[in-house]
Amino acid sequence: MKNVTRVTPLFKLLVIVLLLSNFSALAQKTIIWVVRHAEKEASAPDLVNRDPNLSEDGKQRAADLAKVLKRENIKAIYVTATKRSAQTAKPLAMQARILPRVYTDSVKPFAKTLLNNFKGSKVLIVGHSNTVMPLLAALGADMPLDELSEEDFDMIFKVTIKDSGKVDLEVSYYGTLHHTSDLPEKYRPDKQNFQQYARPITNY
Repeated sequence: MKNVTRVTPLFKLLVIVLLLSNFSALAQKTIIWVVRHAEKEASAPDLVNRDPNLSEDGKQRAADLAKVLKRENIKAIYVTATKRSAQTAKPLAMQARILPRVYTDSVKPFAKTLLNNFKGSKVLIVGHSNTVMPLLAALGADMPLDELSEEDFDMIFKVTIKDSGKVDLEVSYYGTLHHTSDLPEKYRPDKQNFQQYARPITNY
């Protein structure tokens, strides 16, 4: 009986730890980062390059993206079937040792699959100027803009989905500033995020 008395408190403690661990796992948030691909090479006037590589500025932005998300414990990376999307994700993918997956579905089915497969995890999606806002909407977040302009490259969108179903959206700038669209006041990055992620320049 003495042995049983000694073991029981330890057993109770283990049960409590396991319950707390399971509760913590269930309560985890799903966080999805969405960015547009970085700056691409300009096509020559006499050539039609439908799949350009990143420019030197774009390669630097890709490296900046890897720095921003370095400690975020990203579990999956999704890119489109274009060089500029894949190259934007490459530094982070190599750093995190993740093989990017190519998504080809329309945004709504893709978002549904994503939320089913990566609940409680952190994911990066690299899209395009005309897909970033629809992706946010498909994930249940607000669209701060109707569409990104052709010169919007520096915005990073963080979608947080809680177990309650509530979806929060945060927007920050990262790397060298390069945008022409103005975010609504409620989505403009605060000074702390601005200084953490972005390097302001006077023209671009």
